[in-house]
Amino acid sequence: MAYTIEEEQELNELKTWWQENYKSIIVIFILTFGGVFGWRYWQDYQVSKMQQISAQYDQVIYAEQKDSAEQSAKLDQFVSENKKTSYAVFALLDGAKAAVDKQDFPAAEKLLKQAVAESSDDLLLSASALRLATVQFQQQQFDQALESLKQVKVASWEGRKNLLHGDILLAKGDKAGAKASFEQALKSADALEQSLIQVRLNNL
Repeated sequence: MAYTIEEEQELNELKTWWQENYKSIIVIFILTFGGVFGWRYWQDYQVSKMQQISAQYDQVIYAEQKDSAEQSAKLDQFVSENKKTSYAVFALLDGAKAAVDKQDFPAAEKLLKQAVAESSDDLLLSASALRLATVQFQQQQFDQALESLKQVKVASWEGRKNLLHGDILLAKGDKAGAKASFEQALKSADALEQSLIQVRLNNL
């Protein structure tokens, strides 16, 4: 089960948003907590550091695309050197996607668990946890997948969370619970998603 097109679009939007806004976030942080003295030097240092991390991230992703034998080691090193940053999470999500594309779900699960651990905000945590639950569901780790779904906290992803929750419950034989989850997902679904959810409901 690969990620949906909508999930990949959201991940790309997250990356684009971070690239466009990280300088402003750094400046706000400095102005708020750094005081007046030396803020310009610190700002320049932080911007330079983030640009360096961005370049390293691009190198890691390029290695993945080239299917380099060293990609796993490069990814581990990058995450280790940039703990609790958005770039570390993005790199892990990209690594997990590559593993899913190869049908290597255990490897994807390991990377996604790291992504959850490295996420420092609800947006990235939710993205990582939703993908982790999807991979665990693919491996029929139903209880683990349900636990992972509890970490999806962003309201805009509540529909997909409920849909996957219903699929998991249905796989466990809980038709009543699955129906309730599908009906909940139906409330926030667009036209295409509504038709897919309705098919599930009709087949219960």
